[in-house]
Amino acid sequence: MLKVEKIVLGLAAFALVSCSDISRVCRHGLSAAPWMQRILSANAASSGSLPMSTIDVAPRDEAPLKVTWKQLSDVIFTRKYDEKMQMPMLYPSFSRAIKALNGKTVEISGYMVPIDPKGSMYVLSANPNSSCFFCGGSGPESVMALNFKSKKPDFETDDYIKVKGVLRLNEKNIYEMYYNLDNAEITGK
Repeated sequence: MLKVEKIVLGLAAFALVSCSDISRVCRHGLSAAPWMQRILSANAASSGSLPMSTIDVAPRDEAPLKVTWKQLSDVIFTRKYDEKMQMPMLYPSFSRAIKALNGKTVEISGYMVPIDPKGSMYVLSANPNSSCFFCGGSGPESVMALNFKSKKPDFETDDYIKVKGVLRLNEKNIYEMYYNLDNAEITGK
């Protein structure tokens, strides 16, 4: 399995928490989340045949649009049963305003949540770790996967940063976050 597939699968696993109460296992590691092991096992069994993304967007070199978490909250979720995972999942319906941002270079600020203990998976959150999506403190629209353009920087949990990158929306792939920032770069702290 490619490293990119592992990262995508790991990030998608966190989208699953929208269907369960994980506040009792609020540790951002694989050992504390048995449901994540289930997802990783499902991907391994599929021999990497899972889709990488639902929307392909070519990166553009343009001035970033300032985006807020309030803007990104303009989304409605529909709960549908997923046969492969054998559990209900949330599927987003993005507003027109959010869809207009797809493929655009955007800039957003938030709190870093290093998901992988080795530091290869990063999520930007609208809220600090103590009240983030993974702890049951907010919805799945309040987190964004960061796919860094170059070497992944070193972060501490709850570092407040500003990043820019190409926003990629995910409407169907349950193995990915709903919001993904590709070619991400830190623009401020």
